[in-house]
Amino acid sequence: MMNLFLSGGGDKEQSEMIDKEFVETLDLTKPMLYIPIAMQGEVPYEGCYKWIHNVFNPLGINEIEMWTDLEAKSLEDLSTFSSIYIGGGNTFNLLNDLRETGFDKILKEYVDNNGIVYGGSAGAIVLGRDILTSSHMDPNHTDLMTFEGLNCFGGYSIWCHYENSSDDSIKEYVNKYGYSVIALPEETGVFLHDGIVRVAGSSPATIFREGDIKVINPDEIVK
Repeated sequence: MMNLFLSGGGDKEQSEMIDKEFVETLDLTKPMLYIPIAMQGEVPYEGCYKWIHNVFNPLGINEIEMWTDLEAKSLEDLSTFSSIYIGGGNTFNLLNDLRETGFDKILKEYVDNNGIVYGGSAGAIVLGRDILTSSHMDPNHTDLMTFEGLNCFGGYSIWCHYENSSDDSIKEYVNKYGYSVIALPEETGVFLHDGIVRVAGSSPATIFREGDIKVINPDEIVK
């Protein structure tokens, strides 16, 4: 049973509805783990830590631990946390760090063992089928040659910060690679629980498949 929360990005106000639903699933006696490494070189980690507290302290999460180095971490290390929040930034850097440290395998095992994971923007994209949905906004400064994500979301790739102007680019991606896409505006998220994907937030998600586009409103199920 997977418990995944993905958001399209945006600021504290845009993600508030999604954040609240996430918090409702947690054991608040345990700390939340925050992984901001996609922001390396863009925003100081001190600023990331302040931001995550500003978002979740008002919602009842008062204890947050931040990891900026994933070397030598284990599945057992994750057992003390209520959940993992993987933040935004550069998606290529994030996937590269996950692979180089081996944390991608640990994270996948955590998800497969009912761990609760929230991915925002880059953190959402790496949980999808393929991360080239971020290539229009993120430069690839890494040595990555393959772009497979953790593929935790039913075979879908995730497109964040979605606007209607991206439709042609998404159609081109779908036709080129053959992967279906869930496109998320900044005020929209999707939850995966018991194999069911539900849209949340204040705006619809859009599903792109070969030859088909479908708009899914908040609280509706992705079929």
